[in-house]
Amino acid sequence: MRWRFADLPIPTKFLITLGIPVLGMVLLIGKQVDSSIKRRDVLQYIRDQSARIALLSEVVHALQHEQLMSVGALCGLQVRPMELELMASRTDEALRAVRSAVRPEVGATREPAGLAGLQVLRQRVAERRIGPREAANEYQGLVEGWLDELGRQGKVALDPETKDRFYAHLSLLNAKLWMGRIGAGLTVALSQGALTPGMESSLAASTAQYQTNILLFERDAPPDVLTAFQEMGHEGAMALVGSMISSIPEKRGEVLPDLPPGRWWALVDEVLDGMREVEVTSMHRIIEGTSANLRDAERRLFIVIAALLGVIAAVAVMALVMLKGIRRTVDDVRAAAQTLANGDLRANVPVTSNDEAGDMARTFNLMIDNLRSHAAAAEAIGKGNYDTEVIVRGKQDVLGTALARMKANLKAARIRNEEQQLALKAEKRKLEKANEHIEVLIREIHHRVKNNLQVIASLLRLQSGNIEDDRLRDLFDQSQNRVTSMALIHEKLYKGDELARLDLAAYLEELFSELVRVNDVRESISYGTEIDPGLTLELNTMVPLGLILNELITNSFKHAFRERDKGHIELAIHQVGEKEFDMRYVDDGVGMSMERLGEDNDTLGVSLIESLVEQLNGFMTVEGGSEGTAYHIRFRSR
Repeated sequence: MRWRFADLPIPTKFLITLGIPVLGMVLLIGKQVDSSIKRRDVLQYIRDQSARIALLSEVVHALQHEQLMSVGALCGLQVRPMELELMASRTDEALRAVRSAVRPEVGATREPAGLAGLQVLRQRVAERRIGPREAANEYQGLVEGWLDELGRQGKVALDPETKDRFYAHLSLLNAKLWMGRIGAGLTVALSQGALTPGMESSLAASTAQYQTNILLFERDAPPDVLTAFQEMGHEGAMALVGSMISSIPEKRGEVLPDLPPGRWWALVDEVLDGMREVEVTSMHRIIEGTSANLRDAERRLFIVIAALLGVIAAVAVMALVMLKGIRRTVDDVRAAAQTLANGDLRANVPVTSNDEAGDMARTFNLMIDNLRSHAAAAEAIGKGNYDTEVIVRGKQDVLGTALARMKANLKAARIRNEEQQLALKAEKRKLEKANEHIEVLIREIHHRVKNNLQVIASLLRLQSGNIEDDRLRDLFDQSQNRVTSMALIHEKLYKGDELARLDLAAYLEELFSELVRVNDVRESISYGTEIDPGLTLELNTMVPLGLILNELITNSFKHAFRERDKGHIELAIHQVGEKEFDMRYVDDGVGMSMERLGEDNDTLGVSLIESLVEQLNGFMTVEGGSEGTAYHIRFRSR
């Protein structure tokens, strides 16, 4: 047989055509893509970290301003309480911005331990229960705590270029910190008129720290940031503050410069604002640099991904060319499979080669032949011919084995089914007779219960006729109404089609008519109902609900419409959930005040209503006024 390339296995064709070099190229480009993605993620993290550092810097600046404002207020300067509150609100806003900007991939900000006492410190400053120096030290501790957290954030996952810029930025923040401390200390000293030894040493140390951090900043800062700082140094406020710092007395008892505390305090505030502008410029350059690096990384990633997609596209084109030779066979197999799926067993796949595709076509044709044989046997068995021969082609012929077993099972099942049908028919006749008997018994029970309740109601009515006490006779009448409402439920049940559930709308209509007759109000009282169509309830729910409605309607007849020619009652019941209902009962009677509602809670009627509502796992609200009384009850069916 002549050798042909088309007869080789399909994986061999792909391996020879595309080759190992293509795979190596894809792996190499894939590695480059992975590196680019990691670099992009790192730069994204750095940018987010820089944005967080900017927020932390805003907190530090707000605390420094609040410190200076509080020290000025404690030193007797013209600082209004509203200004202190404004600075405190700015600090709180900066803190909220830090807390709301937390992202899981960046990590949480650790707030200084003393921050919990910030509100207490503000209260002490407002009430003058702390000295200016102690207040300055308290605020200084908070600022230093935030600077420590800022330094910790700056050390996490920053690239070398950004880290150098951040060190210069941190030096500027520390210099600003010590500037605030010097300003607060000299404000206290100028307000007192002299320097104590403790103040001298503290100011000297603060001055040294300030000058050291300025030198570090000037060494590491980018040129544009350094230029902005140097321009600020030539301004009047910065120059005057610098001369004051250099002239701090070194010995106790020397006379302080002749400068009002308020003027010094305002100069320091102006210098801090100027340093804040330089600080914002520095942070803007940091964020700008990280954003530029991120854009460059994303651009490189795009180029690498485009190269990878190009390689994949080239491989795909080559694969399409190779697959063209076997597409016809695949299409033939697909068409045959679709024909089989539609139930047509006349399908056949042409064999055009000796490779795997040709073997697949031959195997598929053999499968079709087996299916034709089994389909013919299944059709005969389905028609009831259980003697049809089923061909089983060995132990692996699962379909043939299952078909033979099915034939035997169906034959046995037909025999069992005939026997069971006879038994079921006999059992059905017994159950129907028993059900009819039970239904008759239940109707008889409801009928007898209704009769007994009506007898009780009649006895109560006869007994009330012999009672001269109006209050006692009224109690008997109420009891009669309650018994009548329960008797009406049982009457509706044994007369209705269902023995366990009652149509609510029909029951309410008869209950209202009965209560109108008993209370002798006739057409003077009208009513309207809004009931969900077809709403039915079980006996366990209808009995307490009927008693509740009996009490409400009777109360309206006897109290709400007393000495009135007419009245109107509105009743609405809606299902609001599974086994949950909402009832609203409103009359336009004389109404009841809140005091009257409280007094009526002790009566039998109200107590009975509350007890019945509790039985229904519900709750009740009552609203009274000059325009009538409204009851809102939410209950569950039992």
